[in-house]
Amino acid sequence: MQNRQIAPKYFLITFPPILIFVIEGVITDTFVDASLQVPLAVLGDVPPWLETAGRFKFLAASWLFVAIAVLAFAMVVRDLLVLTDRATQYAGAAALALIFAIAMIPTVQYAGDPDALRNYHRLGGDVFEAVLGLGRLPGCKAPTDQWLLGVCGDMPVRSMFNRMFDIINIAAGLGVGALVVGMILCLAAQPDDGVSARATQLRRNTHRMQRQLYISGVVLTFGILFAISWMRWPLSLASGEGAEQYGTVVSAALLYTGVYFSLLILSFYMPVALILDGRKRVLADQAFAAAEKPAEATRAEWLKKQGLQRDPTELFKSGFALAAPFLTAFAGGFPSLL
Repeated sequence: MQNRQIAPKYFLITFPPILIFVIEGVITDTFVDASLQVPLAVLGDVPPWLETAGRFKFLAASWLFVAIAVLAFAMVVRDLLVLTDRATQYAGAAALALIFAIAMIPTVQYAGDPDALRNYHRLGGDVFEAVLGLGRLPGCKAPTDQWLLGVCGDMPVRSMFNRMFDIINIAAGLGVGALVVGMILCLAAQPDDGVSARATQLRRNTHRMQRQLYISGVVLTFGILFAISWMRWPLSLASGEGAEQYGTVVSAALLYTGVYFSLLILSFYMPVALILDGRKRVLADQAFAAAEKPAEATRAEWLKKQGLQRDPTELFKSGFALAAPFLTAFAGGFPSLL
C-alpha cells in the first residue's frame, strides 16, 4: 500500500490553535487578576486530614490525562512513521515540535523564576497555599530533603502540586500536538485514477477526521477533569464565611477554561472539515461533468451513494465532541455532578 502524502501547505493548520493559545494568554493577562485576594475565612475550621480528599482527586485526574495524552501522541507517531511518506513525516515532526515548544513556555519560565505567580494564584493564592500547607509527603522530613520530583521545600504538597503541573504541561504539549497533526493527516492527497478511486480516498479521509474529532473531544475533556480537580481542591475544605461565593468564582473559571478548550478543538477541526467539504463538491462536479453522467438526479444523491453525505446523527456527534470540554466544565461547577 502506498503511503499517504499530505501537501506541506496543510500543516499551516498548526497556526490557528497556536493563535487561540496566544489569544487566551492575552485575555488572561489583561482581564484576570494575577493574584486574587480571597480571605482565608472561606476555609473555616476543618480537620487537616481533609486535604487528602482533594489530593486523591488531583492525582487521579493527572494520571488519567497524562495517560490519554501520551496515548494520542503515540498513535500519531505511529501514523507518521508507518502510513505517510518521508516529506509528510518531516512536516509532521516539525509541527509536533513547534506545539510542544510553545506548551513548554510556562514550564521554562517557572524554572527561571521559581517564585513567579502560578495559575492557582488567580483563584486565591493564600487559600491554595493554606490548603496545600496542611498536607505532608512521605520522605519529606525537612525542606532540603529530596523526593521523587525534587526538593521537598517548606511546603511539600505545594512542591508536588507545582511539579505535577510541569508534567501536565509536557503531556499537554504532546497531546495537543498529536491532536492537531492527527487532524492534518486526514487530508491525504487523492489519487488520479478516476472519480471512484478519489471518492474512496475522500471517504476514508472523512472517516479519519471524525475519529480524530472524537479523540480530540476525549483528550481535552480529560484536560477539563484535571482542571476541575485542582481548581476545586480547596472547596473540599471550604465551609466558612464566603465559601459559597468562592465556589461561584471557581465555577466561572472552569467555564472559561471549557470555552477555551472547545475553541481549541474547533480551531484545527474546522479548517480540515472545510477542505474536505470543498473536495466533495469538486468531486461531485467532476462526476457530473464526465462523459457518462451518474444515474442520480442530484449531487446530494450521488454523494450519499458514495458514502460522502453526512447524516444528522454524525452532525450531532460532531457537535457533542466539540462541546464536550465546555459541557464538562459546566458540570464541574456543580459538586454533586463531578
